[in-house]
Parts: sequence; structure tokens; C-alpha cells
Amino acid sequence: MKKILIICTGAVSALLGACVNVDKETAEKPFVYWKAPEEAIPQKTVAPEDITDDKILRDGQKAKPEKLFVRANDKVAAGERLDIADIIDVALENNQTTRIYWFQAKSYAAAVGKAQSSYYPQVSVSGEVYRSTTRSSLGYGGPFLSVGRYYETGFGPSAQINWLLCDFGARSSKVESARQALYAANFEYNRAIQEVVLNVNIAYYSLFEAFGSVKAAKLSVDDARTAYEAANERYKSGVGNKPDMLNALANLKTAEFSLESARSSVETARANLALAMGIRVNQKLNIDENLSPCPCQEAEQTIETLVASAFRARQDLLASYALLKKTQYDEEAARRSFLPQISAAAQGSLTDYTQHGRSTQDNLQVGIGISWSIFEGFARKYDLISAQAARRAQAQTLKQTQIQIVADIWSAYYLYKSSLKQLASARAAVEANNEAYLAVKTGYENGVNSITDFLNAQNRLASARQQEVTALSTVSTSVAKLAYATGALSADSEKMGIIPTIPGEKSQN
Repeated sequence: MKKILIICTGAVSALLGACVNVDKETAEKPFVYWKAPEEAIPQKTVAPEDITDDKILRDGQKAKPEKLFVRANDKVAAGERLDIADIIDVALENNQTTRIYWFQAKSYAAAVGKAQSSYYPQVSVSGEVYRSTTRSSLGYGGPFLSVGRYYETGFGPSAQINWLLCDFGARSSKVESARQALYAANFEYNRAIQEVVLNVNIAYYSLFEAFGSVKAAKLSVDDARTAYEAANERYKSGVGNKPDMLNALANLKTAEFSLESARSSVETARANLALAMGIRVNQKLNIDENLSPCPCQEAEQTIETLVASAFRARQDLLASYALLKKTQYDEEAARRSFLPQISAAAQGSLTDYTQHGRSTQDNLQVGIGISWSIFEGFARKYDLISAQAARRAQAQTLKQTQIQIVADIWSAYYLYKSSLKQLASARAAVEANNEAYLAVKTGYENGVNSITDFLNAQNRLASARQQEVTALSTVSTSVAKLAYATGALSADSEKMGIIPTIPGEKSQN
């Protein structure tokens, strides 16, 4: 019977050890957005001024599912043209920061499992073989006289089970504390993904601006060459003069210099984009030159709506909520440590002997006990004070995060609104300068305007084209920053009336 008990105990221990799995507690892969369970989302958000030291938060509503990313590295290897969605996928597949947060979340998931292990019995088995020597003696009222020496060899297994039955909520608080720390780690992992998306968007729009600068510089070279050819033709025909021809030539060379500088900026921006993507820059990195932002619906909402949305969706804020709940459970566990513990224990052993005629010995002991630490030098009291201070500090951190969110949204929102007006002005300036350039060109050809007027008009048109490129890039970047500030995963300007155009073409807005 005792042997069967020991074997069953060992089997149960092995079975429990095989059931450990932390993969279900974190994101499926280190480039896939973590979907928060229902209990991880705060049910009710609070305003910064409503946060007090003793504020208790409750669990709440379910998070909206987010887009999953598919593998895109093969497109890079094949040299296929990549749009912004492909670029983001590549970045998430290769980014080291998201992997760091992912593995950290795995560690916190293991900590939850470790905390839950306190609900299970602790089982240990052992075995021993011993050899003993006994020397007996017999006394007669005087010296002890030896009467013989005996040898004995024994062997056998033993098992012990300890099971904490009740600690009045201390371990449940520790489990919930570990789980909230896991939620915070997963929310921080999601925020890391959002930061990768933001950095890729900014790098992509910088590359788009560099592409646009090249196109604008090419148009400027064409216009400068036209001016030079006209001035040179007038000089050869005796109508113009040499200084005008030389001024037009110098203007052409300046435009060619700007073109080469713009081409160099393209490669610098391409290298920065490859860095944001987490890959090596090479000739196979084929980026679509047409601006194509990702979907977003945030920018046309009011700033109050954006703030309210961010208070529900910002992953760093949700992480702060989780950490606040963690400190609350830590405080509760510190309070519960003053209470007693009730546990059950069982142990058994079996000993056999090599001597013939010596019977096998077995031992089985089962019992329930209670333990209560009365005084330990105020250690638990200091633990409680520390837990209370940590909770209050985290409440202030939460308040600081909320205020920072409001500031981020406020800045990004008005940057976006201003950039829209700048884009409209830049496009209007391109049209006006283009008409002025054509008029001055006609006037120069007819002898009404001077070469100085012609070159000035051409330079103003070139400057207006560059401003349009910069303004469109600024709008796109501001949309990405606004999406990041509100906690959205991606951004798009198409639904907000921002129609991408190639510099030099007619605007469509």
C-alpha cells in the first residue's frame, strides 16, 4: 500500500510539471499585436483630478481586435515594390525592441504560473541506502565491557506532501499582483509595436519627401534649362547680352546642384527607413514613391473625443492602470500576511533490510496544522508601509501619464490642423507661381520682361514646389503622430481629404 502511495505521488508531480505553458498568456509571435482579455481592461476610466491615493479601480470592457501582420521579408528579398503596409510588416518582423518586450512578457507569464503554484501541494520523494554499526556493552557497576558489534544495511523510499489549505487571501492577492504585472508587460509590448509603426511612418514620409524633392528639382532643372536656352538664343541672335546668358547658365548649374543634393538625400532617407525596418539597406529595397498612408479615422474627430478615446486605448495608460492594480494587490497581500496559515501534511517511508529475518518497516503520518507568526521585528509592518507608498506613487504616475496624453493629443491635433492649411497654401502657391512663371516667360520672349524677372519667377516656382512636397510630408507625419498619441495602431490621410499629388501636377483638392 505504501509503495502504491509513493508511486502515485511521483506520477501526480510529473503530470503537474508537464502542464506548465506560458505561451497562451502572451502574444502569439513577437510581431503580432497582443489581444487583451476582458479582465485586463479597466471598466471605468477616471480624470486626472479624480485620482486620489485610495482610488480603487475595477475591471472592464473588452478591447477592439487589432490587425495581425503577415510575413513580408520575402518581398524584400524578391525586390518587390513595397508600400507603407508592407514596410510596417517587415519592420515588425525584424524589430528587436518588440522582441525584447515579447520575451519580457513571457517572463511575467511564467511569474504568474509560479504564483499560482502556491495553490498546489508540494510533493517530494527521496530514497536512501545506509550502513550502520552498533557496538553494545554491558556494565557491572564498574567499567563497561564490550559484548559485541552489529552491522545493519537498510534501504527504501520516502515521500512527503505539504499543502497550504488557507492563508486568508494572501496568495490570491499575490497571484493577482503577478497577473496585473503580466497585463502591464503586454500593454507595454503593444505600445512598443505602436512606436515601431510611428517610427516607420516618419521614416517613410521622410523618404517620400526626398522623392518629391527630386521630382521638384528635376522640374526646376528643366525650367532653368529653358531659361538658359532662351537667353543663349537671344545672345547668339544679338538681341540679348552675355551677362543675361551667364546668369541663366549659373542658375541652371545651381538647379543641377540642387538635383544631385536631392538625390543624395533620397539614399540617406532610404538608409534611415531600412534602419527603422530593422534590415540592411541595399538595392533590393524597392520603395513605392507614391505616398500611400495607412487607414485612420481619428483626425476628423474633436479633440475632446480624441482624449476620451486615448484614455481607453493608449497602451501605456492601460499599463499604468494594471500597475496600479498590481500595487493594490501587493498592499492587500501585505495586510493578509498578518493572518495565520492552515496547512496539511503527509509523509511516508518504507525501509527494508538485508539481514534475513529482519522485517520491513513502514511509516505513514498525516495531519493538519496551523501556524501564526506573532512577531518578527516589525518586518511585515514595514512591508505594508512600503506597499502603501508604492500604490500612492503609482497613482501619481497614472495621473502624470494621463496629463501627458492630453498634451500629446493637443500638440499633434493642432499640428495636423495647421499642416492642412499649410498644404492648401503651398498648393495654391504652386499654381500661382506656375502661372506667373509662364507669364514672365512669355514676356521675356517678347522683350517685355528681363532675364532677372524670368529667373526670379523660375526660382519662386521651384521654392513653391519644394514647399508643397514638405507640406504633404508634414501632413502625413502629423496624422501618424496623432494616431500614435490617441493609441491607434496606424494612420491614413485619404479619409481626411488629403489627396497625394506628384509635385508639378495639378492639385486635386
